[in-house]
Amino acid sequence: MAMILLPMVTFTTRKTMRTISSSVWHLNSQIHTTSICESSLKKTENKIKQKKQKRQKKLPVVRPIMECGKHKAIQTELGQDAPLDIFVSHILAMDILVPKVALETNVSVFQGNLQNISRQSLPKDLDPDVKVGRYSVRDNEIILENWSHLKNQTSKKLQLDEKDAIKAIFEDTNKDQGLKKNIIGYFLSQGLPDARLATEVFQRAKILLFAKKGDYSPEEDQVIIQFVEKEGNKWAALAKRLERSSTSSVKRRYELLTTDYKGGQFTAGEDEIILSEVFNANKNILMDKNITTEDWKRIGNKLGRNQQYVQQHWVHCLEPRLTRHQSGTLHRDVRKVLIDHLLQHNMLFAQDVDWKELAKLPKFAGATSQYLQKKWDSMRTRTREKYPELSEDKLTTEEIHRWYNNSNRNSTQKKDEYYEDLIAFYLANIKQEAGDKKHV
Repeated sequence: MAMILLPMVTFTTRKTMRTISSSVWHLNSQIHTTSICESSLKKTENKIKQKKQKRQKKLPVVRPIMECGKHKAIQTELGQDAPLDIFVSHILAMDILVPKVALETNVSVFQGNLQNISRQSLPKDLDPDVKVGRYSVRDNEIILENWSHLKNQTSKKLQLDEKDAIKAIFEDTNKDQGLKKNIIGYFLSQGLPDARLATEVFQRAKILLFAKKGDYSPEEDQVIIQFVEKEGNKWAALAKRLERSSTSSVKRRYELLTTDYKGGQFTAGEDEIILSEVFNANKNILMDKNITTEDWKRIGNKLGRNQQYVQQHWVHCLEPRLTRHQSGTLHRDVRKVLIDHLLQHNMLFAQDVDWKELAKLPKFAGATSQYLQKKWDSMRTRTREKYPELSEDKLTTEEIHRWYNNSNRNSTQKKDEYYEDLIAFYLANIKQEAGDKKHV
């Protein structure tokens, strides 16, 4: 059933409502803060504490790589010329130490694209001590440093330049070479703080060495158009051809190239349409978060905008405003609270944070996990701009804290007024209507 809006609230009425509501919202914030259940707070804090202790566990138990019988068999069958055999022979001769739990789970997963191996592709009974995904900046650097060491150590015998060496090892699509590639994965895992499967580390190295990042070039745009015209919507194959790790990014790029979408900032009128249409699709959207792709497509078409951008605008901007309003925390500077909390718990990088658990803490009431992570990413970007001399592994929460303390914060009055007007629209034309229907 289509939503019938109440008469639109005038600007003067909204301004009056904003003045009155502002005091109410601040009062709600105080009531909310003082009425938090202490047991719930302790429970969530304990979860974070346990995860922190888990991260600080002792280094994994290691064993010589040649303890594996399969590796002994592989060593006797190696050739002298193939690049893969030269690398493997060098590593096995060194008899490097590898995590025992990874050596015991010497599985091989072939993945032709440039995406991380998912947990679903690995054994269901995988040892909990094995970490999957969530690579930190330092993890990536260690893997690349190990690759550089391996290439340098074998350069005389290999006689290949960097580009050819990478192609020879990582472009090989022979699935029967999985265990040999795992041996390279074990070498690339040297120095990582967590035990990881060799097959996953090999795939991660492939992504780091191959995947392109940043804006699409005119040449890539041409490839995208020609590929889709000839092959259709085979996004994974197209992403592989472009050497891009994200299939969704390639798909969005195609849509932008072939559709005359509107760009720029969302207007107040567009935000009101989004609110109306989202709640029309699901009146409980703030509770269950359920809305279909078709709904987003319909809303995007109504606005003349890319549906992905509309959805992201809802997730990162509009939804958090409403949930924080409901929780009475709309006027709280969540950035300072976030920085202080991460420093207190020694969470220096995004990979150290369980954003879903973090959003459950009373101090972040109303903030979604996506909203908090977006805030952190935004502050990290600002820190990089202010301190360009910092390398990726030095862009920690401590540096973000330094940026925050030394940055000039502009007035947010206009922005606050804009969103208070939007909330006034929500209260008068959406929430009010839902309340009226309950009394029918």
